[in-house]
Amino acid sequence: MRYVILDAAESREELYLIRKAHMPKGIVVTHNSKVSSFQIEKVERAKIYGVRRRLAVDQKGRTCARAALTDDGQVLLRAGMTAQGWFDTDGRQVDQKDIAAEDENGKPLELIPSTLGVEQRLEGPIAATEVLDLSLTAVYRIAPEQLDESLSKSLADGQFWRFPFNYRPDYRSETGYLVQNADGIFALVGVPAPAEFLEPQAPPPLGDDDDANDLDFEMM
Repeated sequence: MRYVILDAAESREELYLIRKAHMPKGIVVTHNSKVSSFQIEKVERAKIYGVRRRLAVDQKGRTCARAALTDDGQVLLRAGMTAQGWFDTDGRQVDQKDIAAEDENGKPLELIPSTLGVEQRLEGPIAATEVLDLSLTAVYRIAPEQLDESLSKSLADGQFWRFPFNYRPDYRSETGYLVQNADGIFALVGVPAPAEFLEPQAPPPLGDDDDANDLDFEMM
């Protein structure tokens, strides 16, 4: 992030353009070949309900900072002095750029780019029950910058729309759903996780290794 000093002669419009240029990219979707764009703001529990923290203070009321000693008692470790890292089997640290992902068959996975600022085609309208099968990872309140009239009417009528979503490059793609209620328009983001429903009194489904784990109770 960088700061700029504005000349007194710069207009309000120029100030707006400067701020807009430094805003994070938002959600861009197409519906009936028409583009709609939104700025996003993550909905977090702390923003809704606030945050309460318990602080430790010394005899003079000064806030204490948490620290830890190494096993030999020679070094005092404070917050920010340690971090997680990747190491190979020989104990050598591996740079983050050299880390990749693969599937269960050992096939390398491709890095999926971020969808922010990139047009994504909306699918739908979809059944509301599909959203109930979403393993939710994030909720964003989105403010329209450019909203197609037909999409606006559809959302106001309570219809749901699906689109690909990745906040940042990742090896796993997430799914977003556009919804609207009395408080505004939201993007629900997560990974679809449909549940398998069973008939009443039906036995549980068998897994691939269930037979290998069967117990012979006559041997006990």
